[in-house]
Amino acid sequence: MILRRLTKHVKDQNWFAVGLDFVIVVIGVGVALMGQQVLSDRQSRADLRVAEAGLEGDLFRIYHFAKERLAVSECRVGAYRAVAAQLLSPGEDWVGMPRPEGDTDNLLKTALPVLLRSPSRNWGSQNWEAGLARGTFNQMPDERRTLLDGLFEQTGRAGQLQSDIFTLQGRIKTLAVSATISPSDRLRYYDMLSELDDKSAILEIIASQIIQQIEQVSTSISSENMLAVQLSLSQLSERGAAVYGECYVPMTFPLLEADAGEEEPE
Repeated sequence: MILRRLTKHVKDQNWFAVGLDFVIVVIGVGVALMGQQVLSDRQSRADLRVAEAGLEGDLFRIYHFAKERLAVSECRVGAYRAVAAQLLSPGEDWVGMPRPEGDTDNLLKTALPVLLRSPSRNWGSQNWEAGLARGTFNQMPDERRTLLDGLFEQTGRAGQLQSDIFTLQGRIKTLAVSATISPSDRLRYYDMLSELDDKSAILEIIASQIIQQIEQVSTSISSENMLAVQLSLSQLSERGAAVYGECYVPMTFPLLEADAGEEEPE
């Protein structure tokens, strides 16, 4: 319709009408583009809310993993020292790896003392990776996105350290049983244990930093999900106590306590 009118006005050399038609076309296109942009922004914000909800669950999961590492760190150090002292003692007879107090009947029934079998945890977040790939987090405030970027860089380091720790644990598994170990092999195992100790200590430092970052990133949990999360973490704590026995230090979750405190006035 507009094109037909524009053609007629050009033939009639009615330049005022031509200009008016042109303005109408430009305004129409502009309004259409603005409407499309509004709808696109609205959809992006909706996508961000969904992605944030998934990310919230990942953050609390990683929060628990970091707390779990610190819950056994003190006892881990004692266990490593006991093994190191036994490796440096004279003689070739090895009576098996000493178990820390409280690890005589652990839930896992492992041959190795449980503190030398670190928990295997998925430190990553598929929600974060997928959101970055799709551009979902482009709507996120820059400060929050920067904090989360730093956080997930740390979880990547934690995952790599965990993999290295598991490799080293496999290499010292012989120490779980009685055997004859030469002085040179004792020193070799001592070096492996030292490397295992170093990597475990670094992982615990990173776990502490991850806890601080998650508490700083101002994540929160909806009231309808709060009870479920608290119950889940309580069950995980009970399972940790069952696995690690007296070596397990009960965990506290200030992030949940802060959320509960913020919701009380409502």
